[in-house]
Amino acid sequence: MHYQQMGRTDFKVSDIVLGTYKFGARDWGAVNDLDSLATIQYCVDHGMNLIDTATGYGMGRAERLIRYALDEGEHPRRGKTRIMTKFYLWEDADDEAIRDVSPAMQRKFLTGSKKRLGVEKLDIVLLHADDLKTPIETAVEELAKMQAEGHIEHIGVSNYTLEQLQRAQKVAPLQNYQPHFSLLSRGARDDGRLDFCRENGISIGCFGVIGKGLFAQRIKEAHEFPNWDHRSRKFAGPEFEKKKRINAELSKVAARHGKSVTHLAIAWVLSHPAITFALLGFSNPAQAEHNLQASGFRLSKDEMDECESIVVEGLK
Repeated sequence: MHYQQMGRTDFKVSDIVLGTYKFGARDWGAVNDLDSLATIQYCVDHGMNLIDTATGYGMGRAERLIRYALDEGEHPRRGKTRIMTKFYLWEDADDEAIRDVSPAMQRKFLTGSKKRLGVEKLDIVLLHADDLKTPIETAVEELAKMQAEGHIEHIGVSNYTLEQLQRAQKVAPLQNYQPHFSLLSRGARDDGRLDFCRENGISIGCFGVIGKGLFAQRIKEAHEFPNWDHRSRKFAGPEFEKKKRINAELSKVAARHGKSVTHLAIAWVLSHPAITFALLGFSNPAQAEHNLQASGFRLSKDEMDECESIVVEGLK
C-alpha cells in the first residue's frame, strides 16, 4: 500500500480509502452485511488506514458496521485505521430527510457518531454539504470549536464550491476536502478547487472515481439492477453506449501497463498532484483485492492527457 501526507497534518494516509456509502444499503441494490464486514476487515488487514463514512449512509448503519468490523474477532483492528465521517443528513421519526449543519445539529451528530463508532474522539469530520440555511461561516466555526474542545482531530468539508471553500478556509484551517472528481467529472480541477486546496495545504480525497461502475472491468446493463437502484436508469440509452465505448478504448491504454481499466481510472485521479487519496466502494473482499492493486500506480502527463482525450472525444 502506498501512503501520502494528508495535507499539513502528521498523518500519512493510504492513497486508496474505503468508502462505505454502499454499506448503508440505500440506492445500491442488495447489500450483504457479512460481505460488508469482511470487506472492511480485508482492507484494514492489507494496509488501508482510513475508512470514510457519513451519518447519512443508512442513517447510521454504515457507522455501526465499521464499529462491528473493527472490534470483531480475537485480534481487533481498532488501532490500525482511522475513520472519517461526515455531518449533514439524517431522518426524523417520520422518515423525512433532515439536511442540517446548524451548531445544534452538529452537536447531535457528534454525540451520535461517537456512540455508533464506539469512540471518545472522532478522527476526521467533514461537513458533508451546505444545508442552504446555515451560513458557511457559522457551520465551519462550530466544527472548529468542537475540534478545539478535543472532540475531533481533523476537520474539513465536502461538496463545497470554490467560493464556499474560500469562505470556510477564512474561518478555520481545513485539513481535508472531498469533491467529486474523475475522468468523467473534471469540474473540481477546471474551476480552481483543486488548485485552491493545494495552495492552502488542504488534502483532497475524491469520490466517484470509477463512475459508479462505468470504469469497471465489466459494465453491468440497466436490467441487471432493481428498479429502485439509480443505476437502472443511468446505465441505458445513447450516452451509456458512448461510455461503454470509452471503457473499451481506455482498457487498451491500461493493457499497456498490464492493468485493468479500473486501475487506470484510479491512477488518472491519483496522478493529479493535488489529490491525496481516492475513495472507492467495494461490495466484497474480491473487489477490494483487485482495486487495491492500483495503489502506487501513476500515469505520466502524456498518458493523463491521452485518457482525457479519449473521454472528451468519446462523449461527442
